[in-house]
Amino acid sequence: MIRSIYIVLLALAPLLTYGQKDKIFTKQGNDALERGDYEAAADSYQKALEINPDFKEASFNLGNIYMTQARERMKGVDPQTPEAQQIAEEIKGLSAKASRQYTEVAKLSETPEQINKAQYNLGNAELMGGAYDKSIEAYKEALRKMPTDEDARYNLALAQQLKQQQEQQQQDQQQDQEEKKEDQEKKEDQKQEPSDQQKEQQPQPQKLSKEEAEKMLEALAKQEKDLQDKVKRDNKKVQRIKIEKDW
Repeated sequence: MIRSIYIVLLALAPLLTYGQKDKIFTKQGNDALERGDYEAAADSYQKALEINPDFKEASFNLGNIYMTQARERMKGVDPQTPEAQQIAEEIKGLSAKASRQYTEVAKLSETPEQINKAQYNLGNAELMGGAYDKSIEAYKEALRKMPTDEDARYNLALAQQLKQQQEQQQQDQQQDQEEKKEDQEKKEDQKQEPSDQQKEQQPQPQKLSKEEAEKMLEALAKQEKDLQDKVKRDNKKVQRIKIEKDW
């Protein structure tokens, strides 16, 4: 009888070990994160998710790494420099990766606290990527789960403010384009030459323009400054602002 139990345990051992590998890789990722080795941490979390795609902790922490990398990338960037457009694209890509992780965690989470954390961080990721409508909805969902979350309330107000600024800029830009179009049409009429305005407009590329990149970086810089000002008002440490929530 004892021999039979021993044989069964030997047969189950590989399965039990494999079932724990997701937690082992996540622990390795957490240790690397503590050391500040983001690449090693991300690699460990990704290995954990390959074994268990529904492991919330690994997915959540991986999203936090992408957000940390995005914030590190934007430090000291001058929106007027030639490389600003490329940096803005990189930040947008990292925030999109983080959004996917937080979205998945929000779907898998069951408790109000877990959903609040996932939605709050999702709001931060969407805000950093310039998707203000999505960030506003994420913050609202975080507040639905935890109405006392003052950080979510503050960031919601910030996202709404940035959205208003974006809409105003778009209106000003549209008005400017219409005025230029009218001036061009008048010049063409005076020359009595065929207008080029009849040509079909080519679809705009998805890549950020120089102006969009500058506006995005300026908005991110304002977001970071506002958060630091809030921390100062709350008499918290400014050296390392805890923007994303931990699992």
